[in-house]
This record gives sequence, C-alpha cells and structure tokens, in this order.
Amino acid sequence: MANFKLFTLLMLCLLCIPAMLVGQTVTGTVVDAENNEPLIGVNIILQGTATGTTTDFDGNFSLSVPDLEGTLVFRYIGYVTQEIPLEGRTELTVRMREDTFMGSELVVVAYGIQQRSLVTGAISRIESAQIQQAAPLRVEQALQGRTAGVLVMQNSGQPGSGATVRIRGIGTTGDAEPLYVVDGMPVSGIDFLNPADIASIEVLKDASATAIYGARGANGVVMVTTNSGRPGDIQVSYNAYVGFQNPWRETDLLNAPDYMMIMNESYANDGRNIPFPDIDERIEAIGNGTNWQEEVFYYNAPLTNHSLAFSGGSETSTYVTSFSYRQQEGIVARGASNYERFTARINSDHTAGRLNYGTRVNYTRRTNRGIDPNEEFGGVMARVANIDPVTPVRNEDGSFAQSPFASQEVVNPVAAIDIINSRQQEDRLVGGAFGRFRLMDNLHIRSSFDVDLGFINNRAFTPEYDLGGNVSNATTIAFQEQVRLVTWQTSHVVQYDNSINLHDFSLLGGFELRDSRSEFLGGTRSDLSMPSFRHAWLSTGTDPDSQTNYGGLGLESIASYFTRVNYNYDGRYILEGVFRMDGSSKFGPDNRWAAFPAFSLGWVISRESFMSDFQNLSELRLRGGWGQNGSDNIGQFGFTPLITTHTGYAFGIDPVQVTGAYPGRIANTNLKWETSEQVSVGLEASFYDFKYFINLDYYQKQTKGLLLSAPIPAFIGNAAPIVNGGTVKNTGFELEAGVRDIVGNLNYDLTLTGSYNVNEITAINNEEGRLFGANVSTSMNSVAMAQVGFPIAFFWGFQTAGIFQTMEEIQNYVNAEGEMIQPNAQPGDLIFVDTNGDGQITDEDRVKIGNPYPDFTLGFNINLGWKNWDLNMFLYGAFGQDIYTGGTRRHDLNMPNWKGSVLDRWTPENTNTSHPRVTINDPNGNYARPSDFFIEDGSFVRLRNAAIGYTLPVELVNRIGARRMRLYASAQNLFTITGYSGHDPEIGSRGALDVGIDRNIYPQARTYMFGVNLDF
Repeated sequence: MANFKLFTLLMLCLLCIPAMLVGQTVTGTVVDAENNEPLIGVNIILQGTATGTTTDFDGNFSLSVPDLEGTLVFRYIGYVTQEIPLEGRTELTVRMREDTFMGSELVVVAYGIQQRSLVTGAISRIESAQIQQAAPLRVEQALQGRTAGVLVMQNSGQPGSGATVRIRGIGTTGDAEPLYVVDGMPVSGIDFLNPADIASIEVLKDASATAIYGARGANGVVMVTTNSGRPGDIQVSYNAYVGFQNPWRETDLLNAPDYMMIMNESYANDGRNIPFPDIDERIEAIGNGTNWQEEVFYYNAPLTNHSLAFSGGSETSTYVTSFSYRQQEGIVARGASNYERFTARINSDHTAGRLNYGTRVNYTRRTNRGIDPNEEFGGVMARVANIDPVTPVRNEDGSFAQSPFASQEVVNPVAAIDIINSRQQEDRLVGGAFGRFRLMDNLHIRSSFDVDLGFINNRAFTPEYDLGGNVSNATTIAFQEQVRLVTWQTSHVVQYDNSINLHDFSLLGGFELRDSRSEFLGGTRSDLSMPSFRHAWLSTGTDPDSQTNYGGLGLESIASYFTRVNYNYDGRYILEGVFRMDGSSKFGPDNRWAAFPAFSLGWVISRESFMSDFQNLSELRLRGGWGQNGSDNIGQFGFTPLITTHTGYAFGIDPVQVTGAYPGRIANTNLKWETSEQVSVGLEASFYDFKYFINLDYYQKQTKGLLLSAPIPAFIGNAAPIVNGGTVKNTGFELEAGVRDIVGNLNYDLTLTGSYNVNEITAINNEEGRLFGANVSTSMNSVAMAQVGFPIAFFWGFQTAGIFQTMEEIQNYVNAEGEMIQPNAQPGDLIFVDTNGDGQITDEDRVKIGNPYPDFTLGFNINLGWKNWDLNMFLYGAFGQDIYTGGTRRHDLNMPNWKGSVLDRWTPENTNTSHPRVTINDPNGNYARPSDFFIEDGSFVRLRNAAIGYTLPVELVNRIGARRMRLYASAQNLFTITGYSGHDPEIGSRGALDVGIDRNIYPQARTYMFGVNLDF
C-alpha cells in the first residue's frame, strides 16, 4: 500500500512537468508612442534567456514564458529599448518612442544621408509627428520654436499668408529667406506642400552643412523629405479635421462718446470750433456708436482639412499616393479673405538588380482671395482703426453710410469690403525621377531630373463706386494677368564608400545644371458690358481707348560642380571637407564663377577609453566647422544695362510723339557674389540611455559684399546700380535640451529650444555709411535704417525726454545762443532730445529707438501619453523685440479714431502721463515725427498649439475593419501673454528694411479643431 502511494505521487509529479514546461502565454501589441501606428518586426526577448519572438504586420505578438515573473525586452531600430516586467500580466500594450537622439539615427544631408553621430555640421531635425501636432497651413509654421537658431515670424493672420524665416540671424539687406529643398529639388517656397506628406525636415544652419549648396546656401537651408511607401499590403490612412476661428482679442478703440469728447478737446486745444457741440444729444441717439471691429471680423470662421493616403508594395517596389483638400475662411472681411488648396502626390521606389529608381511628383492647386494684411492707407484693418465710431454701417434705406468726418482713404470698411473682387489661382507641378546604379559594392552613381512648373492666373473686377473721401471709381474695370514659371534641374553624383580596418571614408562628386524661365502678361479694360466678377474678362470691356497691357520675360541659369569628402576613425574622430563652384547668369563674365569651400571636425568623446567610467553618459560629441556660402538673390542682369522704352518724346517743328529707348539701370560689370563666412562650434551630450539630452551651439557668421542698390543723385535719371556694398555680422548661441522616458503606462517627452542672436552691420560702402528703409504714413520717412554699428532694420527716430509741463520749461529748453529749441511747443507736448547738441531738432538728432528682432526666443514642447490618451502642448516666446506703431493711426488727418490709451493723455489735471496732449494742428510734431513715443515692447509668450487625443481600443476599431482610430481636439493660439496694445505682437516682414512695423496687422486667429486619424 505504501508502494502504491509512492507510485501515485511520482506519477502526479511527472504529469505536472509538461504543464510547467508549457508555462504561460503572453500576448500584446506594440505601437508607436506618437501616433499609435503598429510596429512591425519588433524583437521581443525574455530577459536572460533565448526565448523570443517578433511582432506581426499588425504589431501583435504572442510569447510562451515559464512564469509571469520575468521581464520582456523590446528592441526596434530607431526606437528606445524598453524592459517591461510582467508582474503577473498576460496581456500588454507597449508604446515605443522613437530614439530621435540615438547615435545610429540617419539624418538627411545634401545629396545623401549620414549617421547622426558622424554629422559634424549644425543640423536640426523635425519629425512628421511634430508637424502633425502643429497642424500648420504652411510648413514653415512648424519650424517656429522647434528648431534652435531659426526665427519664424508670421507675416499676418490672413489665410495663405507667408512667414518670415531667418536662420541664425539676418545676414543681408536683400532677400534673406533660406533655400528650400524638397526631395533634392531646390524650390521657391514650400507653401505648395501638404504637411501630412512630409516625413522629416532638416534645417542646415552652419556653413559646413550648407556649403555643398554654394551660391544659394548663405541664408541656411531647409530640406524637406516626403513620405515613402513600405513593403506590405495596401494601407489606407484618412486624416481630417474641422474647426472654427475667432479673433483672440480686439484692440481698445474709442467708442462714440469718448471719441467725440477727444475730438472736441483736440479742436479746443488749437483754438478752433469744436465739431460736436451737440455731444449729449448724439450720445442719447447712438449710444456707444459703431464697433467697427465687430462689423469686419468674421466670428466662427470655418476651416476644414481632409487628407487621404494609400501606401504599400513589395520588397522591390513601394509606393505612396496621397490627396488633400483644405479650405479656410479668414477672420477679417468675410468672403474677401479665404484660401483653398488641393494637392495630389505620388512617390514610388523600385529595385531591379543593381538599379534603384523612383519618382517624386506633387501637384497643387491653390486659390486665394485676400486683402492687404498690413497697410496704413487703404487696408481694411487700417480703416477699422481710423474711421469714427459715430458713423453707422448703413443708412436707414439700407445703403452704405458715408462718414462726414472721414477723409482720404478712411472710409466705411464694410462698404470697402463689398467692392473687393479679386482672386489668384495657381497650378504648380513639382517633381522628377531619379536612378541610382551600383557599379560596385561600394561605388554608385545617381542621376536625377526635376521640374518646377507654375501657372498663375490673377483676376480682378472693379465696380463703379463712391465711398467718400478719395475712394471712388467712375467705370467698371476688368484685370487679368497670367504668369508662367518653368524651372528644370538635372544632377549627377558619383559616390564611393569604403572601410579599411577602423578607417571609414566616403568620396562624393558631381555636377548640376539649373535653368529658370518666367513669362508674364497682363492688362486691363474698362466699361464692361457685363459688370460682375464672373464676367470680368478683358473681352467684355467696351472702351478700347482705356485698355492697358504689359508683359515680360525673365531668364536665369546656374551651373555647379561640387565634391565632399567624409572620413572617420573608429567612429571617434570625424572629418568632412566640401568644395563647390557655381556659375550664375546673374553676374558678368569676369565674376560669373565663385568657389565655396568648407571643412568641419568632430570628436565623439564618449567613445574614448578614458570615458568608460561614465556609465550614465550615452554620448558626448564635440563638433566645429568653418565654411563659405554665397547668395545671388538679386534681379536678373544686374551687371548690364537693360533698355527701357518710353512713349512721349516729341521732335520737329510740328511735334510728333515717338517711342524712345534708354538704359533703365546703371550697369556694374564688377558685380560679385555675396559671400557668407561662418565659424560654428557645438557640443552634444546624452545621458541615461539617451533619455536626457542637451545640445549647445555657438556661431559667428559674417556676410561680405552685400548686394544692394547704391544711392545715386536724382539728376542721374536712371535706376541705381546693384553693387557689393557692405558687411554684416551675426553672433549667437543655441540650446536644445529635453527628456524622454516611458514609465509604466506613462510616456513623456519634454523639449526646450532657445536662441540668442546679435546682429550688427560692420560696413556699408557709401558716404553716409547707412541705408534708408521703410516709410510710414505720410510724414514718417525712413523709420527703418541700416547703419554701421547697428542691427539691420533698426528703428530710427527721435528720443523723447518726457512732456513739457509748463511754458517755463519750454522757454528754458534753449541752445547755446539762448534760442528755444522747440519754439512751437505747448505744455503737454513731447520733449525731443537734441542728441547732437546743435541747438535744433532735425533729422540729425534721430538715433536708434528700437530693434524689430527679438534678443532671444524660446520654444517648449510637451508630449504626454497615458494608455490610449495623448496630450501635446507647445509654447513659443519671443523676447526683447520692439514694434513701431506709428502706422496704426492716420495722424496726418483731422479726425481719425484713437486707441483707448489717449484717455490717459496729458491735461492740466492729468500731468503724470507719457501720452502728449491731443491736438489737430500738432505744431510740435508730437504725432508727425517718428519717435520712441511710437515704440512698444513686442515680447510675448503664446500657447501656439494644444491637443488632446484618444485612440480607440483595437478590438473596437477592428469591428469597422480599421486598424487604428484616434479622435482628438486641438486649439491654436489658445492664449497670448503680451504687453503690446495692438491686434497681434507677431509682426512679420514686408522687406529686409521693413520689419516689425504695425500698420494695423491682420491678426492671427484663435482656432479650435476637432479631428480623426483613421487607418485601414
């Protein structure tokens, strides 16, 4: 009996062994932490064993383990490795985050890619997920605050409006925009792109990185890489959002009672009859009067965006095809300010033996209607700011009211919107084909041919109208213009790569040809037979005598030869050398060609043996470089005089008019390239398995031989020649720092970027040592200035020293001869400083009163994920920049409205103020002279974007045949902290010498959006 019991016990133990061997099964899904896309082929290992598996096409896995107490290790190329304790769980959802700063990451550089740890130039990278979070209309907006050293200023809030982009300061008084390169093709702007089509953006900032682009890299390079297909079954992605927009605030303008009171006081101060003796009766009749901001703002202006993409392929052939549609109404001038864009793209890659080839083709149609977004004379927002609030929008009979107090361009803004009938439509095709043939294992040749075709159609209809002031038109007018832009480029590159023991090197050489042709033709005709925008074609004009026409042709080309050498020893010591020669048709035969060299060094300190004790240091890298770039951003044929014709010369006893010809511009056969020379040093460090990182950069950039128009006497009679006339220096620091980690179900990514730049002109080769810039209104000339020792486009005006309180103070403000310096002043007027001590107030007393560029900028990006929830917030701040406000009010007119700050004006009862007295005649020039009275601090912090999303459970989404569905809500410009009193502290550029001047800017909108990301 005892033996039987022992036998039974042994049998039970043997039966338990298989069960113990089988253990437990753990299942789960691995997805991308940013977008919840399933990750295919993730390696999963039970720590300390050889037991493992990989994820399937849907990111799913199943793994048998002896027990539920072990730890699973998840590894995937380009992602942070994760170790997840089972802790008794049999189901897991793993979210892996891209290891953006890991040393093995590949980054796009000119004519190729490089391993990030071996890059010696200053390059910043933006991933597609960051672009999608920003939800920008234009791609440039995604750069703001996310890349150190890149300043992005939105030019206005009008749909389709561009942005001012400056990389490491402004280095020229000409065109300072960077070079944009899309899939290897330099293009004139990237507004044609659908942001959802972009895989990454690399910003090349220093000369060692941009020298390979030679003549066009002086202002930095923005490289855009679009999406590529992946092998596998067809995948369909649909992304859409709808939203509404509103002004984020209204400016403080006077209502009718305050306006009439201020006007009466202004006239009384000048001893004139007051315009509103019946002010009480008027207030009783109209109350607060008309709020013109409410009349022209379009509240809850809609916008919508749809994007559909198909991708897939085999191991030898992949494709991605996408379509998008976006429509956006503006928040100003309903019906007259809107934007519509349709895009279609097809990218394909194929392999046939030693040959790789493919295509990149994008078609875009853009249609926009717009108003002038920053104009002090006839702009909509200028009329809103200046028209009196006493006048109603419409008369009792329904017709538009005319103000009896307005003059010149200041008329009823609602009526002015009603007569706007214009539209611009652009069709653009950018694309090409490439082939890469492997001659040997380490030698290949790549050739490409790309085109950029643009066809622009502008139309406008001007009806008959009389809005009062000087705004009237007696006959109907049709306007048509057609522009045709054709650019082609072909590149041919040979590259040789090899490794000998610990020595790795790469040699690249090639040549490139590029040709551009532009044609334009336009005209007008009056007295239309069918007076409407729909029928506003030149053929409907019936007055042949009124017709006008114009047209022209532009040609330019460039040829280039370039080479690059890369070498590294054991991944520790890195060297890169670049040399490029460019020849441009924009320069004369003697200076057509120029050479642009660069070299850079890198030292991966963390790979040295003496660093082995620093276990928590993932990477420490020092890099530096020197290089030269060029710029040919001037008009065509500046080196030679172009002949201009003119009708109206009369000859003979009985004069007969004939057409004459003359040189339109003075030639300069010695015209040369603008050259930018830069020294840059950077330090990059990562800690704790790349969870923490910090990048520091210092640079000094000097631009020599500025291309500019030389001032000449007016009696010459020709346009000024283009000359090489100055030098600009930019010095700055950049910071990129962050932390990213996954803790249980929580993943977080916090990134801070900061930029500091000092800009200074060190030479201008004319007698005065300065260049005069933008004018404002009718009396404020050259408000912006370029001058040796100061930043480009600084504000030039008079310093003030407070306000005269008494006549005694005015009489005591005298020169050496005892004469009053401001004899026309009255108590309450501004005190202008006689800075040069000559005893009078003249333009010679004008000095720097402000700088439109910020001292430093900051960007702070927050990404949080918890289970199926995700949260993103992006804050951007610019600090130290000034805004010139002299263009917001028409001080040259008698009765424009005022901002609310005028209520704190100087009066005998209110002397403790910085606002001068109100006056119509303005004998002291308080409001006519450009002075620091019109300077305001433009610093701001803005919550640029905030979004919260939820990804539905896989089992629920699968029921509708989808792989993934994410719902989200987001807001843009949710709040802005600023002391600026205008509509928007973000004032862009109208030119290199016209920056930060508020002429009543079209404000950016506060936007709320609701969207879905759906994958099949």
